[in-house]
Amino acid sequence: MKLLKKLPTIANVAAGNTVSINMPVGNTYEQIALYTSGVTNAQIKNIVLEVNGRMISEWPNAERLVSMDKHYNRPQTDGAIVFHFNRPELQLLQERRFFGLDTNQSQGIQTAIIRMDIDAGATNPVLTAYAMTSQSVPGAPNYLTKTRRFIVPVSAAGQFDIDNIPRPLGASIGAIHLYMPDTNADGFCQVTKAEMLVDSVNWHEPDAKTAANFQKSFGRVPQVAESTVIDNMLEGDMRHALALTRNIQDFRLRCVAASAGQVEIMVEYIDSWGVGRF
Repeated sequence: MKLLKKLPTIANVAAGNTVSINMPVGNTYEQIALYTSGVTNAQIKNIVLEVNGRMISEWPNAERLVSMDKHYNRPQTDGAIVFHFNRPELQLLQERRFFGLDTNQSQGIQTAIIRMDIDAGATNPVLTAYAMTSQSVPGAPNYLTKTRRFIVPVSAAGQFDIDNIPRPLGASIGAIHLYMPDTNADGFCQVTKAEMLVDSVNWHEPDAKTAANFQKSFGRVPQVAESTVIDNMLEGDMRHALALTRNIQDFRLRCVAASAGQVEIMVEYIDSWGVGRF
């Protein structure tokens, strides 16, 4: 049985403040809809999901969160920013539900919050959060999507390698989003190609336009003007995520940029909740 409930009132909502959505623990969170007015998505910044004081996911602003959801063609809610804990693009219903944020006592979770900053330029902001939860199932896997952000400078147009993306053992990489928005008015991200090499084997060879066409054929909606995406779970199968094992000696992205600047990398790790996890 699903439970739709209003979350506790968000305190100190005002331009220039840091605010938190407090998530009472006990059930499994499938999604949270944050209704907003008087503030744009760009003005909701530095969003962090924390469990027991540990960062699970981060987004630079709500625009980025929405852009990543649009890539997966996830359902949107009018007037709201949606935090999807379940992954509706997965093919198996049970796997979608495995990704719900289970805050049952058996998981050892005491606190769960979503923290964010409201830009000083916001006009009379109002924030109200609602959650869709379900009853926790003892013994069910507690998978999480852990979204982490990295910035890479690009000194000149042309080819460059990124070889320092963290590889936490036991986790997997579901997708890598490379944001370098269009600046030459051709309608495409400035990262024109992104290859993924694991111990010199190239697992993602096409250029950005071709990769986006493949993704469309699997129901994705690539945000081609902002990002190039290496999407490892096109068929909606979590088993196709890149498993990060001790056997991997070298992992890198080999990219081509149309101009100098910087790439904002959003990595979607698939991992479980537990002591000692990153």
